[in-house]
Amino acid sequence: MKVQDKRLDEISGMARSLHQPEVLWVHNDSGDKPRLYAIGPDGETIGILEVTNAGARDWEDMVSFRIDEKKFLMIADVGDNGAVRNDTILYILEEPDPADFAQDRTQQIAACAVIPYRYEDGPRDCEGVAVDVPNRKVYLISKRTEPPVLYELPLTARHDDDDQPFVAKRIAPVGGIVPPTAAERAIPGRLGQYRSQVTAFDISPDNRTAAVLTYGNIYLYHREAEASWVDTLTGTPERIPVKGMPQAESLCFEAGSNTLLISTEDNKPPVLRYQLR
Repeated sequence: MKVQDKRLDEISGMARSLHQPEVLWVHNDSGDKPRLYAIGPDGETIGILEVTNAGARDWEDMVSFRIDEKKFLMIADVGDNGAVRNDTILYILEEPDPADFAQDRTQQIAACAVIPYRYEDGPRDCEGVAVDVPNRKVYLISKRTEPPVLYELPLTARHDDDDQPFVAKRIAPVGGIVPPTAAERAIPGRLGQYRSQVTAFDISPDNRTAAVLTYGNIYLYHREAEASWVDTLTGTPERIPVKGMPQAESLCFEAGSNTLLISTEDNKPPVLRYQLR
């Protein structure tokens, strides 16, 4: 599938709809308005969702998740190329049914919760955010550090009138993501010297597999039944090279836990499907 909307030329976040499994929610990188696009299986835009109480300084990832019977989307305004931000924010909204776009192609919604936060060891660039629903935790992975570092936040409501940010706790380096070799650094573009930088992160619907995307590879972390996500993400992953996409930027699991979708920043970007074991 190729995304057809010319406005979507920097897809940096992607999540499956929990109402309509064949629909993807996506957003652009910095420079766009605070809005999500619903994309159908043919790559065409079904509708646009404007988030009325959100900013869009540098949206870099998004997650869909379910708590009890409610369906949610989390948008991560966490990009920080210069490691200077003190205003990184996670926005949570109840996912509307994409079928509603049949009546109105542009809709508005307010985030039902806002989680402003800072990192305990100073500002960090980040493009990978995932939610551990059973334990009510948000995990974040730094981008420009070698190796990438795992951070943790509580998954809890925080509204606009709260003043103090949460503190993202530094956990440990993420296991198995090593710096590029000299030969890899010589490859032109981001696939070379930036090959190991994390650009997306997701946890499977069955809460058993985490997928971490870099510009050049997918890393799969398989959680044993009694293991924590911290133990799993600091362990040894399975590595899958990304093929046919020189700058992998966004990732999510499909409705099942055995398929990954990956996209990039480009005009009419492809959405590649990876079938897992």
